[in-house]
Amino acid sequence: MKVVGIVGSPRTGSNSEILVRRVLEGASSKGAEVELFKINELKINWCQGCFNCQETGKCKQTDDMGKIYSALETADAVVIGSPIYMGHVTAQTKTFLDRLFALVKISAGESKLKGKKLILVYSQGAGNDGEMIMKEIGKRLSNFGMQLLGIIGGNMLNQPEAVKERKELLESAFKLGSQIS
Repeated sequence: MKVVGIVGSPRTGSNSEILVRRVLEGASSKGAEVELFKINELKINWCQGCFNCQETGKCKQTDDMGKIYSALETADAVVIGSPIYMGHVTAQTKTFLDRLFALVKISAGESKLKGKKLILVYSQGAGNDGEMIMKEIGKRLSNFGMQLLGIIGGNMLNQPEAVKERKELLESAFKLGSQIS
């Protein structure tokens, strides 16, 4: 089993990253091969809406998203994590999600994401809409054939490493990761 983790936080070592890593640790504990991508450290362009991917099956942009496409195509499961900023996932995460368009062929009803398991992770400072936002993203990705296994996250996680004090959340993330297979 291969599990790919995607971190959409601009902060290194963020609460979202800690939770994604914890899910991956759970998966690894059951023998999964894991790989982590931190979007903010990669060169990923915005989707240009050119539809080249729909015509040719491949995005025409040559950037670091190519590495992620390769990893996703061979993955059995994907963990996507983002803090909630201004009532939504970060710009980095949204750019990643937009670029997933290249892995589906809408007119043919085909998806290279079909059958892949999905875990969504969030962290949020003030506010209480993080889970709702992730549920909406889960619905969109299920339209591409992904199977949402769960959403893990919490509020009042604005301070760096605040999640390290939330043992129950860390344990839940590990447990969810260990149940991927």
